[in-house]
Amino acid sequence: MKLKQLNNRERALAGIILLVIVLGGYGLLRFEPRLESIQSLDQQKDATLNRLAKMEIPTEPQEGIDEIKRELEDQQKALDAIRESAVQIEQQLAPVDSQELKVKISELARDSGIRIRVNEALRPQPLKNNNRRGNDDNEIIPPVTTGWITRMSPGSMFQRPLQRLEVDGSYLALRRFIHGLDELPYQVTVIRLNIDKLEISPFRGSSQMLKTEMILAL
Repeated sequence: MKLKQLNNRERALAGIILLVIVLGGYGLLRFEPRLESIQSLDQQKDATLNRLAKMEIPTEPQEGIDEIKRELEDQQKALDAIRESAVQIEQQLAPVDSQELKVKISELARDSGIRIRVNEALRPQPLKNNNRRGNDDNEIIPPVTTGWITRMSPGSMFQRPLQRLEVDGSYLALRRFIHGLDELPYQVTVIRLNIDKLEISPFRGSSQMLKTEMILAL
């Protein structure tokens, strides 16, 4: 049957049927994937809600809290004591390149009866930071086995000015000088001491003269 043979009512009905078929196919192609995606998200949401409902949230432990607080308080007190001690030690140290302290050391040597032959600043090799991740400006903490001169070298956390002395004097004079260092206004520490006899024999009744090399940390 041809379209021309249909009356107006049949033509309208055929057009409606064709429109329904086209819209239905378009809806299947367009909205069916979206519907499946929405259903998948709903299933994931329900699964997540079920897991949350079954999850047990741990409660705050009641045992041991007081002990932890006491340990933290003890550590804080120890840290405060270390800081206070560091401040006190820093106040006892002389300013860098203090000429006043060097003059007092020379006066103490004269008053103790020893003769200074060499009095010079000791400048050890600066320490290098081999830590590639660290900053080159960071201070180094050398191990104890490296010795005090290395530990007080430039670049170390314990860096201090070092002074090298060569003195001549008797045992008693040297003893007075070393003990007199503790009476100076600033802290002075003997970090190396080498003692040897002078080649000149003492006069009868005189004390043996000693040749001494010492390194002082100022």
